[in-house]
Amino acid sequence: MSARRSRSSPSRVRPGSPVRSCASAASPSWAPSPMSRMIELTSTPALVKLYAAAVATSRGRGGKSPLPDVQVVRSGIHVDPAHLADYDQVCGFALRDELPATYLHNLAFPLQVTLFVDKGYPYPLTGSVHLANRLIQHRPVRLAEELTVRVRAENARPHRSGVQVDVVSQAHVGDELVWEGLATYLYRGQQMEGEAQPRPPEPEAVSGAGATWRLPGDLGRRFAGVSGDINPIHLHPLTAKAMGFPRAIVHGMWSQAAMLAGIESRLPPAYVADMSFRKPVLIPGTATFVAHRAPDGSWDLALRNPKKDTVLVRGAVTPAIAVSNFVNGEVVG
Repeated sequence: MSARRSRSSPSRVRPGSPVRSCASAASPSWAPSPMSRMIELTSTPALVKLYAAAVATSRGRGGKSPLPDVQVVRSGIHVDPAHLADYDQVCGFALRDELPATYLHNLAFPLQVTLFVDKGYPYPLTGSVHLANRLIQHRPVRLAEELTVRVRAENARPHRSGVQVDVVSQAHVGDELVWEGLATYLYRGQQMEGEAQPRPPEPEAVSGAGATWRLPGDLGRRFAGVSGDINPIHLHPLTAKAMGFPRAIVHGMWSQAAMLAGIESRLPPAYVADMSFRKPVLIPGTATFVAHRAPDGSWDLALRNPKKDTVLVRGAVTPAIAVSNFVNGEVVG
């Protein structure tokens, strides 16, 4: 790992123990109930239009209703090789015919936002925060494979700053489950009954040599170009300041992608990757990437502020012989 390069404690599966395999078809919790509703998309919606709808409908969402029993589904997805190459370049992955696990999240995210703007979804997208992200790669996904992606929301629960919700995504090739994602979002200022979990302790420092990443000011716009996510906090200092930040901040999914790209050549075929987004990564700026590999093949990852020596993003990668489906938002180990 070079000492300097330019680049455009989360929950963990128990290290060292293979994760039990479930059926390769969809998890039973995805089976539609008699009252469930399915939104089937024939094309990927533009995030610009979805964000406009989110702003227009935000005032009518007061968080008083339960999460809707809704699935958003898009089948027949074919990845554009040129788009994948652009994504790989922005995030630091090698150019090849495999989809990075974070690219699958890229495919699922427009479906997530479709769910967020659905009339039955109780929480406003505006002002929400992406707290953590878990990715499960069951096996490498090839560029030429046709995908079906499904998304649903579950497990709304109190948070000390509002309400947090898990959004579960799955990708299939035919009937084979090849990838899953669990994105945890915080809706600040919302309320629900119950006791919030206490603030987690500060994670231990990740040992190992660090690489200094220089993050250019246009990184947010470059990532927006390949992700479609045009959130103003990532695009320009002026729009970020209007949202309360001193300058633009890196998108959390770029951070997760870049950190996985940093150990890409040593990732196993099947793994669980957890990231918790602890503090904003300001751009332009520098960050220190630290990666430590344990004897069991698991990784501890961190992105740190080199001036303040604080953790910005904390990650963990756990190899798995066969990775399970999600069961109630958890990985069975």
